[in-house]
Amino acid sequence: MSKTKPSTGNRGRGALRTLTSLGVLCLAPFATAHAADTCESSFQTSGSMFTGKTFEAKTVVAGASARGAIGQMKSIAAAEGFDVGLDTLSGSQGTLPMEQKAQGNSRGFPLEFVANDQGEVSIKASLPAGMSAREKDMRTSMCGMLAKVKPRAADAAPAVAATPAGPGGGSAAPTGAPVVLPKPFSPEQSTELCALNFNDDLNAVAGTKANYATWTLTSSGENAHQALARVRALLAKDSNTKVVGEDYHGARGGLDIFLGGAVYVRTTVMDLPDPRPLSVRVEFDGDMGATSFVMRTYPKQQPLADRVQFTACSMLAAAAAGAAPPAPGEAGKAPRLRNPFKKAVDPMEEAKARGQRRQDGVDALYQRAMHAGKAFVVTPTLFMHSKYKGLGLDELREDKLVNYWLDQTEYVQWQNTTDRSSVIRVGNNETIAERGLAGYTYGYPGGGGKSNYLIFIVEPGTYELTSTHAEMRRAPMPDMSSKAWSDRPALGKVSFTATTDTEYYKSTEWQNAKFDTRTYTETYCQLVHMASGGCVGYGTTTRKVTEQVAAAGYVDVRHDRQVGGLLVDTELAKPFASFHVGKGEVAVVDGFVVDGTTASIDPDACKQTADDVATCALRSFNLLRVPTHKEHVTEWQNSGWVAPTVATLLGTAKAVPVTVNATTLPEKPGTFEAAWGHRTALKNK
Repeated sequence: MSKTKPSTGNRGRGALRTLTSLGVLCLAPFATAHAADTCESSFQTSGSMFTGKTFEAKTVVAGASARGAIGQMKSIAAAEGFDVGLDTLSGSQGTLPMEQKAQGNSRGFPLEFVANDQGEVSIKASLPAGMSAREKDMRTSMCGMLAKVKPRAADAAPAVAATPAGPGGGSAAPTGAPVVLPKPFSPEQSTELCALNFNDDLNAVAGTKANYATWTLTSSGENAHQALARVRALLAKDSNTKVVGEDYHGARGGLDIFLGGAVYVRTTVMDLPDPRPLSVRVEFDGDMGATSFVMRTYPKQQPLADRVQFTACSMLAAAAAGAAPPAPGEAGKAPRLRNPFKKAVDPMEEAKARGQRRQDGVDALYQRAMHAGKAFVVTPTLFMHSKYKGLGLDELREDKLVNYWLDQTEYVQWQNTTDRSSVIRVGNNETIAERGLAGYTYGYPGGGGKSNYLIFIVEPGTYELTSTHAEMRRAPMPDMSSKAWSDRPALGKVSFTATTDTEYYKSTEWQNAKFDTRTYTETYCQLVHMASGGCVGYGTTTRKVTEQVAAAGYVDVRHDRQVGGLLVDTELAKPFASFHVGKGEVAVVDGFVVDGTTASIDPDACKQTADDVATCALRSFNLLRVPTHKEHVTEWQNSGWVAPTVATLLGTAKAVPVTVNATTLPEKPGTFEAAWGHRTALKNK
């Protein structure tokens, strides 16, 4: 509720009207819309300006308990600037006092929120004598607040002692009540955090963007089945979407979705739209009350960022029971939480405030991870700037592209031995802004050297390094045969997937002088008054002038071309390395890095496994092992670059032993990795 400003003897300003966003997806749940309609029709006013006016709004939110509704209203009221008092719960009913503080010449006044276990909720505002406000404004504002109280079927559901196995080996839908989590977020704050975290930055070297992602937090913990069921219900309203997969692992769950590309994709660099379906993954973690959205695109397939953001935040609002995001083009017209008494904010200060709110979201995420009993892993990878320092965009796109792209896209994958769905992908591209909740949240160049330290939120347990990935530009398929193919090679397999990549390059070309013809209109005196000599009639004439706008000479011209490449994925027969991290621990783990010499194949032990995929047996396999340094982690902790909770966690970080099932090779002086990493290898016996 954006507060209505009562005044002495005058009508108050109108409260902020709730906007219904219409766009690609319709988010507002039926229950919320129905609640608002009931509230509007039952709104009551009593008293007068001379004795004091009272406004009361009430409705029924089916499935909401007194405790659950009051918990939500605390967040809703606080987010809109009200002072929130101490709640009282007695039997099946609860009461929450609130107050609009005095502002300028306007006095404050009290409000009271009441809820019971039958889902009945109400707000009463009592204005002191001499204050007045329009009934229409108060009705819109107060009913708007009640409409934000969400139906929570789980509020009244009994807790369960255990979750039985569901079909296909997954978890059956649990029915336990929502869990109270640290740092509760109101529906509006949840949707705002989604918008703040949305990442649409292009990769400067690639000239495109492969992933669009965002994440946000809920007001309370909830099981993944219920949260993702709301997403399914939302998607059922849109013919351009299709759920193609669904999986659950304890409190975590995910949906795999196809979006119709024609709705979301703009004209590409070549002016040819690419309407292929876009692959989307929505994940929900009930233990942390967190949810994420990741959308992957094809090369040169550039979606409309504002439409993707709206769709992403609509899906996450459904999962998190958040507020509907504004439709594309509406976000800047009427801020949902605008306070009519607030002074205009300087744009620079507002940008700083947005950054702080984003940081607060990360801090809340880590507090919730600690509360949920998660573990944390700190591990280094290559610091790209150290290897490519001082190189310009043209050099990276041309001379250094093959090595740069491999270093940028490589990752090693650690897999939990008891929960195979829990993996850690360590690589520069594997951020929370690219991969969702499983990505790392911060990176830090330890010691100013070649290591980039990353921190991940993970499930506790033992992790094994079982696979790697890299993208190789300008790489053809190797020469292969199937003479010695085996379904179970001793070391493992490497798969090559053919790709078509877009590269950009610059050439110097002669350009003739350019000219532009412009038309000028001039006014002249057509009739003169004989006595006074003044002009009493005017005429117009036009003339065309050709002007040079660009001189002849050599200019830089940028081009793009399609070039073949490979995705290289290895799958090891036995773990390369392993480590263990316990609940609540912060494990500092040696890093392992892929480079151009990592995988060597047996060219006679290969097989075509798909139209564009060939798989070969590994002949040898090696990784660069990068040791960690305690002083680097301490430096990171004190850097001021991380949220306070993360800094506290880093203060408890401890190095854990890593079991490596490989042989360390002699160092090669003069190489980039010398004195940084140790090459560690597996070989066929």
